[in-house]
Amino acid sequence: MPKYFFAPSQKHGDVIALDDALAHHLFRVLRLRDGASVILCDGAGVDYATVLRGGTAVVAGEQPCRTELPASITLYQALPKGDKFETIIQKCVELGAARIVPVYTAHSLAKHAEKKQPRWQKIAESAAGQSMRGMIPQVSTPMDFAAALREKTAGAANTALWLAAFAPSERPAPVVSLRALLDAAARPFPSIGLWVGAEGGFSAEETAGLLSAGAHSVSLGPRVLRTETAAPALLAQISLLLEDV
Repeated sequence: MPKYFFAPSQKHGDVIALDDALAHHLFRVLRLRDGASVILCDGAGVDYATVLRGGTAVVAGEQPCRTELPASITLYQALPKGDKFETIIQKCVELGAARIVPVYTAHSLAKHAEKKQPRWQKIAESAAGQSMRGMIPQVSTPMDFAAALREKTAGAANTALWLAAFAPSERPAPVVSLRALLDAAARPFPSIGLWVGAEGGFSAEETAGLLSAGAHSVSLGPRVLRTETAAPALLAQISLLLEDV
């Protein structure tokens, strides 16, 4: 059974008050009864083993969640067409992304997608519970390329290691080894920003902007990957290197 999340304000001593949506899911959809065991997470990295009782969850034990990556990873994903972005959210949350930023780029076919953000956030929460995450990754409201690029010099993001995945035909030199970049990074690991283009990749101007902002060109191999495949592939490689699985 996946874990479920609650707000810290719902916890009163050893009793966690269930909100209406979660209570409905547990008691009506899953048909659980008093005495059933459920794992609840506060979204700040602490898991609680609980027992359902009288419409609430009583804490039986707690422990730190150990499923988070040792670096906070933000995915800057150019918006693709159709419902591909929903698949990207689901898989990248499963693989450890801490934040996902949908970006309008020159080759993005999706337009005016702001109204989809609440649905995207629900997909992220569901994927976080299924994959036993210790937090719910944030899916931002879509922003244009220039606004996303400015995050490199804003606040804590200024220290981020930025990686841009380019298709083999558009990959600018020099291409840096992902392993070499991570091996050379300071410990504890800095925050990491991943940039993935839409179906048509990045424009020449966008590529120049990323490189000027300090992004490193990384290779995902000699094959051309679809936009919905590139980000999960990159996250999988990073998690392997960071966690030494």
